[in-house]
Amino acid sequence: MGREFKGFSHTPVPSAIMFAAGIFGNGLALVILELRRRRQAKKDGQKHSALFHILITALVVTDLTGTCLASPIVLVAYTLNQTVTVSEPIVCQYFGFTMTFFSLITLSLLFTTALDRCFALGYPYLYSRHVTKKWAYIIIPLLFVFSTLFCLLPFFKFGSYVQYCPGTWCFIDMNPVEPEHRAYANLYATIMLVLVLTIVVCNGFVVKQLFRMYQRRKRQGSIVTLAKRSNSHRKLVSMAEEVEHLILIFFMTIIFVICTLPLVVRSLFVVIDLL
Repeated sequence: MGREFKGFSHTPVPSAIMFAAGIFGNGLALVILELRRRRQAKKDGQKHSALFHILITALVVTDLTGTCLASPIVLVAYTLNQTVTVSEPIVCQYFGFTMTFFSLITLSLLFTTALDRCFALGYPYLYSRHVTKKWAYIIIPLLFVFSTLFCLLPFFKFGSYVQYCPGTWCFIDMNPVEPEHRAYANLYATIMLVLVLTIVVCNGFVVKQLFRMYQRRKRQGSIVTLAKRSNSHRKLVSMAEEVEHLILIFFMTIIFVICTLPLVVRSLFVVIDLL
């Protein structure tokens, strides 16, 4: 069911700081997103949200929810001075599922958001014709369903959740003996690695496209905008707005890395061991 540890040699201060930072960071991101949405709505005279805004909002809310559901358990364990498996074995399973699920779904949403900007800048005409905010209502539920089903597999004996030192948190067993558990850990690590690398590539592509737009603006001596055609009108999106999008993605990437860096690094080591 898990590994038990007697007492705690670590202070709860780092966990409390990370919890507070996660709440503050995501709360600040929501405020910024709402202010930006209102500004854009006032400027364009439209009340609907763009695909990017829906994706980034879902990302922030999801990360905030994961922080609120997982971190309090760690603080309670420190308060009671006992491991999660001692207090109640099912708590370790819940915590392991929560950590795995929100790590996967948050990174998946971050990947989708980065891909959206990559496609919008790289193929603006196709993007404006075929990509609408309705895609968000299809993609987001699919990501949640996939992540939920994947993270439920350990409850069906494919993979396992175990307790880690100092006994205040649980996660996928990254060094299992059973072949099926090891296959699950390797699959999870591979998915995380692919998502991280893809996000890096997409952000690099966006930076490259923005640099090209900047060079064109310098050559032409005026602010160059990216034309997006639709059936009824052409909407101009300035380079400054695309830079704002990139900053938002970068901001969320930093928040995610701070909150889940140990898990991502451990997952990457599992993949490296396979190579």
